[in-house]
Amino acid sequence: MNLSLIITRLRERCPVFGPRVAGAAEFKALPETANLPVPAAYVLPLDDKAEPVKELNEFRQDIRDSFAVVVVVSNKGDERGQAAAADLHAIRAELWRALLGWEPDTDYGWIEYEGGEVVHMDRARLYYQFEFGADYTIGPEETGQGADLDALPEFHGAGIRIDAIDPADPNLSRPGPDGRIEAEADFTIPTT
Repeated sequence: MNLSLIITRLRERCPVFGPRVAGAAEFKALPETANLPVPAAYVLPLDDKAEPVKELNEFRQDIRDSFAVVVVVSNKGDERGQAAAADLHAIRAELWRALLGWEPDTDYGWIEYEGGEVVHMDRARLYYQFEFGADYTIGPEETGQGADLDALPEFHGAGIRIDAIDPADPNLSRPGPDGRIEAEADFTIPTT
């Protein structure tokens, strides 16, 4: 999923953050490197879970593409995190209004909430990770199969020749085609 779309959406729809929304590759470095004033949000990629391929003759596979919004709030006045946790309730409501039911682009289904948890807390800040996901289908146009099919010459028609087999024919020494064409047809596909 293009996380830039999520970042833009949060900047536009979550006034609690204003422009204090950024991206990161993983959470691990955030407590040491995150320097946005609080409250702030960081959008991180999470895992994607793939279902088995659906079709036998065409590649089509559903995936669940997940991401996190790590919200950072002040924890200075209450080292236990009680005040910070109270702030998270209102922030979660803003996140839900901004993201839930929204389709980030035409390839994805709507975004759904998947849960959340405290991921880090120190004397100054509390980090809470809200997790979201959306469904996406990998189609043949994105695969090696699609590229192989695109490389085939254009199909303009077919010629059919039928060598019928009569297993009861006493003139045959063994069953199988005898080399005589009993029926034939040519089909042309009109071009547009």
